[in-house]
Amino acid sequence: MLVYPSAIDLSSHSLWYLTGQIAARRREIGTRWRRLAAGRQALLTLTHLPCGDTYA
Repeated sequence: MLVYPSAIDLSSHSLWYLTGQIAARRREIGTRWRRLAAGRQALLTLTHLPCGDTYA
């Protein structure tokens, strides 16, 4: 496992808001499991958005 410590300028409010949105969406569509927890998925999303990376 590769560990790379870093710091990002991210408010905890933004992280908690997106975590709530992801968790609500998961409940809405009835997913049974995901590899990442909602909080980890939100953090990953918020760290990559400012980079301008696209899904493709």
